[in-house]
Amino acid sequence: MNQMGGGHAREPRNNARHNAGYNGVSADEEFFGLVDRITCQMSEVDQHINEIRGMHERALVATNEPRHKEAAAERDRKVAVTNNAIADIRDNLKEMADVCKRSKHDPSVTAGQMTARGGRHKALAKKFADQLQRYRQMEYEYSQRNRERLERQYRIARPNASEEEVRDAIASNQVGQVFAKSVENSNRLGDARRVLRDVEERQADIKKIEKTINELAQLFVEVSDMVNQQQEMIDSIDTAVEAAYTNVAAANTEVKSAIVYRKKSRKKMWCIIIFLIIIIIVVGLVLYFKLR
Repeated sequence: MNQMGGGHAREPRNNARHNAGYNGVSADEEFFGLVDRITCQMSEVDQHINEIRGMHERALVATNEPRHKEAAAERDRKVAVTNNAIADIRDNLKEMADVCKRSKHDPSVTAGQMTARGGRHKALAKKFADQLQRYRQMEYEYSQRNRERLERQYRIARPNASEEEVRDAIASNQVGQVFAKSVENSNRLGDARRVLRDVEERQADIKKIEKTINELAQLFVEVSDMVNQQQEMIDSIDTAVEAAYTNVAAANTEVKSAIVYRKKSRKKMWCIIIFLIIIIIVVGLVLYFKLR
């Protein structure tokens, strides 16, 4: 089963996309191209998860070794494809987050556009996290059903085993050893060996599923951190917008005060001018009458 963290082989392609915004592709085209790509990939992963669920069911109810091997092999191939698609979505979400960060330094992008982009990225990342949880829950349920089948088979070899002994045997991979001993002492050697092979295969199944569950848990934490970081960015933009709005409001108040003050100053100036004109007229009249 391929690791979901194995996205290194796809890194050159992501770097090419990373440089796209500087090679003739606008920031909007780059951002919404990633939105469309991620949405399409998540839809495909949903379909893959449903198909894996059916393959798990066929592997569980397989009545003989060839059928179980065929169902398990088909499922493993589909799981590998799904895990690669999930790794691609994670890489695209990271690229989308980088585009959002670069938008903060792009003067052509408004605060409203940055907030909208951050919200879109957060919504997609949250939807992806929910998808990972559904996938993880499905794998956990399949693992539990496989364990229940192993418990039944263990009790065939050791009918008097306690619940604790059965759980410990499965957890420590002793089920196969118990059946190996029963094969040595069995009169129906063919049947015993067939059951032993089934036990070994289902134990291997449980290990693979547990590995997938752990990888999904790690990826879920990574995506959750991505959601939180994007929320912090949105909050910082909103804070900056609110601060700018407050500053604009304060500036408007100051401008209004300045206009009122200017009007008052202008009114005083006209009063002084009129007063001076009156004084000049009075002085002129007094001088005129004295000279006469």
